[in-house]
Amino acid sequence: MFGIGETELVLILLFAFMIFGPDKLPGMGKTLGRALRQFRNAQEGFTQVVQTEIVDPATEAMSDSPKKPNREFDEDADLDGEGAAPVKKAETFAERKRRLEAERKAKEAAEKQVASDEADAPAPEADAPAPEVPADAPTPAPIAEEPKKPSVADLYTMKRPAAPEATTDTQKEA
Repeated sequence: MFGIGETELVLILLFAFMIFGPDKLPGMGKTLGRALRQFRNAQEGFTQVVQTEIVDPATEAMSDSPKKPNREFDEDADLDGEGAAPVKKAETFAERKRRLEAERKAKEAAEKQVASDEADAPAPEADAPAPEVPADAPTPAPIAEEPKKPSVADLYTMKRPAAPEATTDTQKEA
């Protein structure tokens, strides 16, 4: 195993145990196991892609009777009368770009149509009387102003924003 003997491996494990302690070693082993598993899965995926995309087509090209790839089907084709639905051909990048562009233009045209319909709608009459409010109805409380948010300059100079003037009892007496 990597040219390491049993005694060297035992010494490495002993030093690792002394350096990291018994609490950290299981977590480190778990992390190392996950990393190795992910590496193995990535390697298998890469091997599968190379096999299906490079090796198989090259083998078919060198053989006397190449097989037709079953990746392309017409949408209207019938599969030997079995009644199974044909596989839809994958959309290319250019086709997808054209489709999305057409959808975007259709959406913009619909938004313009809605905007023009709203503009053509009759405006409310200005001569219409305002609704009457009973005399004993409570008046709404005035909306308090929100405190000013500090600007960038205030934050940079560490100034606080100007607060509304408030009078205290000592100021009233003076």
